[in-house]
Amino acid sequence: MNSPLVRHQKFSIGKAIGWAFLLLFAIFPVLISSGYLTMNPENFSFADQKATYTAHLMMLMMHILGAMLAILIGPFQFLRGIRKGRWLKVHRWLGRTYLLSVLFGGLGGLYMATLSYGGILSHLGFGTLACLWLYTGYRAYRHIRNKEIEQHRQWMTRNYALTFAGVMLRIYVPLSGAAGIDFLTAYVAISWLAWVPNLLVAEWIIRRTLPARRRAVLLARREASRAVQTDLSYEGD
Repeated sequence: MNSPLVRHQKFSIGKAIGWAFLLLFAIFPVLISSGYLTMNPENFSFADQKATYTAHLMMLMMHILGAMLAILIGPFQFLRGIRKGRWLKVHRWLGRTYLLSVLFGGLGGLYMATLSYGGILSHLGFGTLACLWLYTGYRAYRHIRNKEIEQHRQWMTRNYALTFAGVMLRIYVPLSGAAGIDFLTAYVAISWLAWVPNLLVAEWIIRRTLPARRRAVLLARREASRAVQTDLSYEGD
């Protein structure tokens, strides 16, 4: 039977491996989309949209740069060590940069959603994603401004799940092609599949960790209450 220490070590190793995969997946779409940063239509990977992208280059760049930064910054914000001590300032500045990236990326994405390949269904899929991306970012910002840390973490989890749509999009497109699915049909489906499952997983993570955090808060309150009672009893003596 494993001791609590062994279980904790296994859990920590599992979290480290999970974080490493998260970072690798975050780097993946940035490398694939780096051709867009040249602003040369010849380097755009989506051939059917070259004319549209060229005509709306500023909004496209705003969306891509914002999404790239958010995808890369996100994994570091989930590191527990960066959220305390001397690293706290780094966490805060990265958080500000992340939310600004979401703001610009989301606004650019909302604009580009109206021009997306696939018609009204993909417009709605990507448009809904952009709106939720902006909304969850706003909620996370409001909670941290009010020093409501737990609620801030929950909304940031939801927000990064939506940010991760950029990763899933670039996984599903080649997979659907390899499976022989018609590109138009696949792309319309991916405009929803790239983010809806992510959001469901985020909700599962939030609900799974909530009881443990509540127990930790209750335990801390009990310890504080006992400390106060002990101080009062000493004063009475």
